[in-house]
Amino acid sequence: MVGIIPREVFRDLLAYYQNAGLNAELLETDNPQTIPGEKSIKIGGRKFDLVILKFAGGSIGASRGFTIGPSIGYQRENLGPTLINFNYVVKGISNQNEADLKAEVKEKTEGLISKKLVDIKWVGGILAGQLNGDIDLKNMIMTSNVLPLKVEPDGKNNCVHIINEKGIRIIIQRSGILVQKAETRAENFPPIETLDVIDKITSYIKST
Repeated sequence: MVGIIPREVFRDLLAYYQNAGLNAELLETDNPQTIPGEKSIKIGGRKFDLVILKFAGGSIGASRGFTIGPSIGYQRENLGPTLINFNYVVKGISNQNEADLKAEVKEKTEGLISKKLVDIKWVGGILAGQLNGDIDLKNMIMTSNVLPLKVEPDGKNNCVHIINEKGIRIIIQRSGILVQKAETRAENFPPIETLDVIDKITSYIKST
């Protein structure tokens, strides 16, 4: 399963968005609206175009937990926290300089053991300078904990990726002795407020 996001993660993320009242739909890899070969989620009414998931570390689990349930034949395996790069895709950058669109948040913290976030700064091209000038965006990022955060152009697919790394939980429950049945689910997705941050960044990308 290295490098492949389980379909259940997309299923549960889609349900998460829909339960929040968003008009979200799953686009399979052969859908002309998505990036070729990429399964994605499209959310209506947003300024960005797609949500694509990638493993941040290239594999399914940063750590594993294993427990035996209260009855014989029941097992529960926690694959997590699993670091996922949530790629919020903005399509159409053919007339823009890729170097201008690179940006990444650098964090300033205080404290040795329990580090407290006290400031952030965007570094990169022209886009980074524009993002630094938006105090409301800065406050949204710091209060919503939408970090790490960076912007990477993708000239091959004529788009820009706004990438937020988040640790989610992937849980596998197995039951049965002779014939095992397995159920996978995912939880602990980025807060819905993250999408408001992405929308503001998207506006700057489109105007750069």
